Amino acid sequence: MILGDRAWHIPGYLDSVDGRLRMDGIDLVALAGARGSPLYVYSAKRMVETARRMRQIFESLHPRATICYASKALSAIKALRLIHAEGLSIEVNSAGELYRAKLAGFAPAQIISNGVSKSVEELHAALSLPIKAINVDSLFELSRIIQVARDLKVRANIALRVVPNVDSSTSPGNQTGSEGTKFGIRQSEVSQALDLIRRAGDAVVVVGLHGHIGSQIIDTAPFALAAGRLADLFLDIQNGLGHPLEHINVGGGFPLMYMRGARRSPQGDIFCPEIDYEDIAKAVLPILVEKLGPNVEVIVEPGRRLVGDSAVMLSTVENTKDRSDGRWLYLDAGYNLLVESYTYKWYYHALTANKLDEPVTGFRVAGPLCDNGDAFFDVDGEQTVERLAKAAPAFAEQRELLESLLIRLPKTRPLAQSAAPGDLIAFLDVGAYTLDQFTPNNGRLRPEVGIIGLNGAYDIIRRRDTQTDLLFNEVL
Repeated sequence: MILGDRAWHIPGYLDSVDGRLRMDGIDLVALAGARGSPLYVYSAKRMVETARRMRQIFESLHPRATICYASKALSAIKALRLIHAEGLSIEVNSAGELYRAKLAGFAPAQIISNGVSKSVEELHAALSLPIKAINVDSLFELSRIIQVARDLKVRANIALRVVPNVDSSTSPGNQTGSEGTKFGIRQSEVSQALDLIRRAGDAVVVVGLHGHIGSQIIDTAPFALAAGRLADLFLDIQNGLGHPLEHINVGGGFPLMYMRGARRSPQGDIFCPEIDYEDIAKAVLPILVEKLGPNVEVIVEPGRRLVGDSAVMLSTVENTKDRSDGRWLYLDAGYNLLVESYTYKWYYHALTANKLDEPVTGFRVAGPLCDNGDAFFDVDGEQTVERLAKAAPAFAEQRELLESLLIRLPKTRPLAQSAAPGDLIAFLDVGAYTLDQFTPNNGRLRPEVGIIGLNGAYDIIRRRDTQTDLLFNEVL
């Protein structure tokens, strides 16, 4: 895999001067020198421009399109306030995310609750407002919602989350559209759900239908197939209940370009999609207009695509070693700050932020944690291939095939040839599913998270931990 020298460059957002990485005109090398490392830096401008453009695209293709930001991707209050200011709604997955949404200024009518395991307390919080809709994930949950609504003497606005039975070409952990996943009501259970709803009287009212097929989906065909199936089901449910539904929610899953300049990654095309949200809008919205007309509200729930490319993580090289497979660089940040690099073998493009004009060579890159899996290559996949190759001659003969199937990250990262302790490594596109998953593993302090505001000034989203913060909530 060869990446173009400037494939990461985004005009008006990410560029370089004198070999040093800049974001929104600010020298990130100097910023890290002043604020410390590791350091996360978000761009308010990038986030707002994406939200604005996405809203424009969907509303131009459907008169009642609603962008409902999936706050699980990034729930920092200052980010939520930016998104709220752009007129977007919000999807929450817990009472904690609901609390954050309210604090950021979202009105109850802008909030949708999702999740596979909602507690009585979480339903109580959602129904006490009440919010726009609770996406019902099971028959048991439907019964629980009915009971909580009766206890509170309110009517619950609900949308049935039904499995669309659509597979998608993404990583296994990100698939949500089939009965083999943990999400949603099976289509064979819909009639039972409608019976429960009819018997519930005034406790619940069905206002919509929800479906979701996964995250980082790189083809428009699954989106279109799911939209058609959900639209048909929408009409069936509407007829079965005898009253019109208000909205159809087709979920999110819009892909983000993580591996710029490449045509293929170790996980197929997952990190270098050829489609974007505009292609998905053009594939899905005409189907829904044709089947349901223009007056049914269409909700989409993007998370990753909205905030993913709005941040960079800066990490310092602290150590180097020569091994039999080349030179290794050891950073002050590992999966404690990029957990999906370990759990999903997620790819984040890396640059030598202070030496961007140098020729590059391949380095093995590892984090600081005390386990061998804390590396920015696929330790599990590589060692599985080695074990299989040693176990049988037939496997050894198929080594190339095994590597293509089992190794899910590049073995090395192209960094400046002279990269050494003291240099600064930047990981790009770290805006989604990172900050909310930081851990103080090995007693490592969680980093400062900053944002370059719309006025071009740097501000803090989250301060850097102190040693005392490691004891938070601990009983001594």
